[in-house]
Amino acid sequence: PYFGDAETEITVQQGEAAFFNCHVFNLANQTVSWMRTSDGYPLFIGNEKYINDQRFELVSRRRGQNTLKLKFTNASDAGNFECQVSTNPKISQIFKLNIIVPSVSVDGQQEKHVMAGSPVELKCYIKNCLKQPTYVFWYMSGSRLLDSGGRVKVRTSMLNTGVTALSVLSIDKVDQSDRGNYTCKPASGGEASISLHVLEGEKPAGLHHDQTSDSNQFKTHLGTGQTLTFFQYPFQRFFN
Repeated sequence: PYFGDAETEITVQQGEAAFFNCHVFNLANQTVSWMRTSDGYPLFIGNEKYINDQRFELVSRRRGQNTLKLKFTNASDAGNFECQVSTNPKISQIFKLNIIVPSVSVDGQQEKHVMAGSPVELKCYIKNCLKQPTYVFWYMSGSRLLDSGGRVKVRTSMLNTGVTALSVLSIDKVDQSDRGNYTCKPASGGEASISLHVLEGEKPAGLHHDQTSDSNQFKTHLGTGQTLTFFQYPFQRFFN
């Protein structure tokens, strides 16, 4: 038996699937196995699965064509995988898996202040991407937000640079129920958070002055409902 040409260095973005295509010619009655080189653990021997990890599967079992699929990759999966043929001595083909881990950040400071009744946009940048993440989920205080097409909308796209994705959470007419901690979690892993504070607007009241003659006080009413009180005291001159 001998191996056909194959792409032996595989690079994928974290969270995406990796495929290892091993083509063996003149296989006869020999068995093809897959091993993880880092610990020597067998993944498949023939069509028999040995690893208790549902992310691994054989997607092509045609004679001479063996494709190993690894779903939902993460950084710890990086390393070598070996396609072996049970000849004596054995022959093997090594595949190297590289995992790209994008960085995640939220635009601005860790806190954002917005007036009640105003719209707000929270922007999440996923940098160092090979492709747009399969999904980007937004959470408010641990609960996932769904794009209902109403007040809350989520849109995700790749920027012109081709290596950065942008996910925007927009909320129309925020109120006190919208305040809290917002977290952006893309399929590629990582997360970033920002706290949203909702401020009540000031009443459009002018500055008013009232004078009370009995107590000789001046009261100044502010638009926020607070009152400042000033006292006048008579001026006396003392002579020896």
